[in-house]
Amino acid sequence: MSLSKFCCCAIGAGIAMLALIGIGIGIGTAGGMAVEGIARQPEAADVIKETLIFCVILPELFLALLAFTVSILIIFLCAVKRKEPHC
Repeated sequence: MSLSKFCCCAIGAGIAMLALIGIGIGIGTAGGMAVEGIARQPEAADVIKETLIFCVILPELFLALLAFTVSILIIFLCAVKRKEPHC
């Protein structure tokens, strides 16, 4: 595999990591809204926290782990197919 193909694999892995930007924005927005909700109704803090964790944070963290795993797989699979020595 030529160096240009390896660079394309690295760029593809970088693009896969761009998903983490959206995930970070989503988690930040959800956390901000939860804090705002707790500030408005402190007695509902437990319900808001549970809803935040189970409906927002866990799925988004799973997607972050998936995006990270895909990008690492792209890099390692391209490195295994490459015959030239690494720089």
